[in-house]
Amino acid sequence: MKLNAKQLDAARSALLGEHSDQVIRYMAGQSVAIDSILPTQQAQEIAQNCGWTLPKSEARTSLGFLVSDSCREYLFWQERHKALPFENGLPHLSDTLFEGKYVAEIGSGMGANLMSLSHRTGRVCGVEPVETYIQLGEIFCTREGISTLETRVGGAESLPFQDDELDLVLCVSAHQYFDIMPAFHEISRVLKRGGELVIIGGILSDYARHSVDYALNSEGPKAVAITLVNSLSYTAVGRRIIGNRNGFSTSRPVYPTSNAMIRWMHDAGLTQKTPFEKIGEETCFHAVLSG
Repeated sequence: MKLNAKQLDAARSALLGEHSDQVIRYMAGQSVAIDSILPTQQAQEIAQNCGWTLPKSEARTSLGFLVSDSCREYLFWQERHKALPFENGLPHLSDTLFEGKYVAEIGSGMGANLMSLSHRTGRVCGVEPVETYIQLGEIFCTREGISTLETRVGGAESLPFQDDELDLVLCVSAHQYFDIMPAFHEISRVLKRGGELVIIGGILSDYARHSVDYALNSEGPKAVAITLVNSLSYTAVGRRIIGNRNGFSTSRPVYPTSNAMIRWMHDAGLTQKTPFEKIGEETCFHAVLSG
């Protein structure tokens, strides 16, 4: 999905205009419950005029889901003082890991992590399959006074880079949405010998532990059951039993076991550089391309 000229102008006006703070908080609150957010009439009207929510019900449109995700990501980035979500989470994830390197983030979304990394690396590039997220990210860069960041439309299974081009590949809370095994081989292709991969995200044990809460409070029992079935089938035979809904990869996430993740990385020539460790509720895998 890509914003047309009219939609893009409306988004710029809404996210950069007089009531933009209210609009961003309102749309973020449409994505995740935030108790401190009280919707204002101006924000509601702007969201409806942009085609992000429906009149009366305030239900999100297809475009509204993408905008609310981006606003939530941007708001959380601001609330953590524009730091990376794993900032100081583990000793080996310090700034020195990124200094002077060509870093690509797979599943970069609206680019919050790219904005955090822009002054820490030699070069940073985002890879994102949903072009609307990239367009919205450019608006948030304007809002922050950051030069437009390098971002390419693409997916993990076919990365838009040359062989041996990258020093480091980063993936934060995104691996569950792509076809992981071919993606690891693609990552190996684009990394230089000795290049590194850092993946931070959920695994099966994490998801299973919280599945009851997810079923009751957010995703619903059917969605949780589908995710658990797909996670088990992908771990066992390398494919989702229940396919993606309406072509959206985010509709059918999978959370493999940690052992499966390590095995697939090894099969692609990626060797653990540090033992996998927890960062909050998520797991960090840090590997290096053998060569």
